[in-house]
Amino acid sequence: MNIRVASLLLVLFSSFCALGQGDNVHLLAQSPDGHTVKLVWSMNSLPAGFSGFEIRRKDGIGDWHTLNKVPLLPGISQKKDLSPFEGDNVEATRIREKLRDLMGAGKLKEYDFPSFSEKWLARDKDVLDVLQMASVNFDIAVISGFGFVDHTVTQKMEYQYGLFLKGGDKPIAKTKWNFGAIPDLDAVKEITSKALLTSRGIQLLWTADLSKVRSGYVSGFNVYKRGIRLNDRPIQPSGGKEKAEYTFTDAGADPGVADQYSISAESLFGIEGNIRTYEYDPADHPKEYVKPVVTKITSLGFYFKEGIEVKWTYPKDQERFIKGFVVEKDNMPAGYAAVSDVLPEDARIFVDETSSPVSSPLRIRVNAVYRDKTVVSGTELLYSYFPLLDPPRPINTKAVVSGDARKPVVKVTWDPIINGDSVTRNYHVYMYPAAGGKVEALNDKVPVKQNSFIYPVPRGLSSILRFYVVAEGHSGGFSNPGDTVQVVTPTTVMPAVTVTKAVAEGNDAVLQWQFADVSDLAGFRISDGSTLVADEKVLTAGARQYTIKDAASAGAEHNYMVRAVSAAGVISEDAVSMQVVFPPAKK
Repeated sequence: MNIRVASLLLVLFSSFCALGQGDNVHLLAQSPDGHTVKLVWSMNSLPAGFSGFEIRRKDGIGDWHTLNKVPLLPGISQKKDLSPFEGDNVEATRIREKLRDLMGAGKLKEYDFPSFSEKWLARDKDVLDVLQMASVNFDIAVISGFGFVDHTVTQKMEYQYGLFLKGGDKPIAKTKWNFGAIPDLDAVKEITSKALLTSRGIQLLWTADLSKVRSGYVSGFNVYKRGIRLNDRPIQPSGGKEKAEYTFTDAGADPGVADQYSISAESLFGIEGNIRTYEYDPADHPKEYVKPVVTKITSLGFYFKEGIEVKWTYPKDQERFIKGFVVEKDNMPAGYAAVSDVLPEDARIFVDETSSPVSSPLRIRVNAVYRDKTVVSGTELLYSYFPLLDPPRPINTKAVVSGDARKPVVKVTWDPIINGDSVTRNYHVYMYPAAGGKVEALNDKVPVKQNSFIYPVPRGLSSILRFYVVAEGHSGGFSNPGDTVQVVTPTTVMPAVTVTKAVAEGNDAVLQWQFADVSDLAGFRISDGSTLVADEKVLTAGARQYTIKDAASAGAEHNYMVRAVSAAGVISEDAVSMQVVFPPAKK
């Protein structure tokens, strides 16, 4: 365990341990079975006049009572009585044998309490190493005098533990524990493996629950093969605790033979969590790692986004070994950077919409991400990017008629330029004439900059006109046409009425006439000189004759004029008056 990891664990302990007189003492409690309580403490230095620790406990709301019969003193010795620290004879024997093995291997040295205290005060490296080991290994904590096991808990209640200096009346550190509480060490998540093809062995890789790693409960992980533990000490993360990624290599394994492994988390107190099994099968691993091959890169243009379409090849039968692909781009000389997430294993095409230098060389490659966490970079392709800067198609085109009845206009509108669109420069408006024929460009000489266009309605009868709009880009490219919209224009010049009969019949005047087929005809008006005889409310669009009753009584000679009227109030021009003469009355 390196110094940095041990320091991190000590910081984690402080996040859920109550502090005592200073901020340099920490006390942590944990139970392997819900009734045996293990305690460990750490501190930066020993106070002056120190003569031992005492562990005291409060049962519920009771008073403090001391658990250890003799003061607990730091120090390491094979002759040291461990029973004050671990009252179980079997466990005490196991820990004593472990101490003998560690000292025999030269990993621990013997220090009595005075020499241990002196070297601690002098910041001796050997003693500091012991303190670091004690912060992550409960057996070492007991051996060195910083661990204690309480076997006397019997009632279901909340317990409070305190670390006291010998003879002190206030705890220097406290922590709480509820009867039955055991740590949640089910921290192993995804397990994968890698067959070491160039050297014999199997590498196991797994991830852990980051929240449980951060909690301080997990000090490392153990790896077993067919029930036999392979690691000497708990395995620490390979990429730092914040990544919670772990690895272990079984160097003696044959990658061509199936085998069974299991992994479990272990706490600082030597408590082990649920064991997660993993079946290694050589059929799940490739015989070789295959590189993706980039085959084609194509420039694209998207509204205000530029883009590059990347295509690649990869063997179909290798897909079962990979998680997917990651596309990388190097805007030279910046270096490669990922421009995609992990794409599905069957993906063979990707559109990159990140910025690229125009007309400058860049490099593209596709990486295969294998399930065993191997990343294989594919062959790269050099490419010069020239974006297709065609503007977006105009949308929501509308056309409405407005203005004076004799001089109406058609107003064509469409949505304005999208925010961020640096491609569109102006617009061109086109019209299908009412009588058919070729499409007419209405504004080629003066392109429209805004999102509207006014078209004066030609003089004549009502007709149907159709319009559409095309956007032009700064590079000269054109968009696809927008939707075609149509509008019915009003009649601006009403034709003359042809009167076919104007006669006197008795005292009545009878008029008949003919008129063209005008779609927006409202009706007719008949006047006698300046006098209106009938209007379009009487003579509607279908009227073609009218009898003026008792016209003779109004005079012997009449000049009648018939005019057509449109729905917009346009009256026909060039009307001809027809004379009707009544004979004098007989005497």
